[in-house]
Amino acid sequence: MDTNPKPKKKPSSSNKYMKFSGIAFQLAFLLFFAIWAGGKVDALMKNDPAYMTALFVVLAFAGFMYNLFRDLEKLK
Repeated sequence: MDTNPKPKKKPSSSNKYMKFSGIAFQLAFLLFFAIWAGGKVDALMKNDPAYMTALFVVLAFAGFMYNLFRDLEKLK
């Protein structure tokens, strides 16, 4: 049995680049989907100002930032 624990490998810089570029695409897709879904709900409810679109975008962005914070804490 090996009693010496192996040190964890640090991700290479190219892996970090891929991870963060993926995060940017996730944010773009999430905001696009929130705007699309909010527009559909606003059309169904016949809201003149787009209240639901704004709400969906704010909630999506807040959830994304929370998830990003958790992911960045794991990198430390």
